[in-house]
Amino acid sequence: YNNQILNDLVKELQTWSEVLEKQQDVLRYLEVAEGMLKDSGIKTGIIKQYLPVINNYVNKYLSFLDFSINFSLNDEFNESIMARHRDEFSYESFSDGEKLRIDLALLFSWRNVAKIKSSVDTNLLIMDELIDSSFDNVGIEDVFKLLHACKDTNIFVLSPKGEVIID
Repeated sequence: YNNQILNDLVKELQTWSEVLEKQQDVLRYLEVAEGMLKDSGIKTGIIKQYLPVINNYVNKYLSFLDFSINFSLNDEFNESIMARHRDEFSYESFSDGEKLRIDLALLFSWRNVAKIKSSVDTNLLIMDELIDSSFDNVGIEDVFKLLHACKDTNIFVLSPKGEVIID
């Protein structure tokens, strides 16, 4: 009777030892994944690889929108904006129309990065109430100049100000 109990306990111990070993393996995998996903892990390398491309595209689009600033993001996605005689500005120091130009430059830049790096490309672009916001007539012309440069893209601009689009 005691041998039977002892044998059962040994089998149960082996079962729990196997469970513990599997859980320790899972824990090791999770620790490795955690290290990779930390800010200092793989993400940093990927971000450092993409940042020059993003910054290049943002400045290209800002130039295309006739907005002469030098915009750059660092590896923590903090912006650095230099304008005029290399004075440093913050995003909040710009007018709403200027902020919208920066936003559009970022949007189109991310679109290009996705197309180039991830093989994600779409021929559809929908802009809702884009020209109804803070753009003046020159800003609207610049936006449409940018939209006309989008080859092989079906662009829909939704606006209650249809006469502005037609003009």
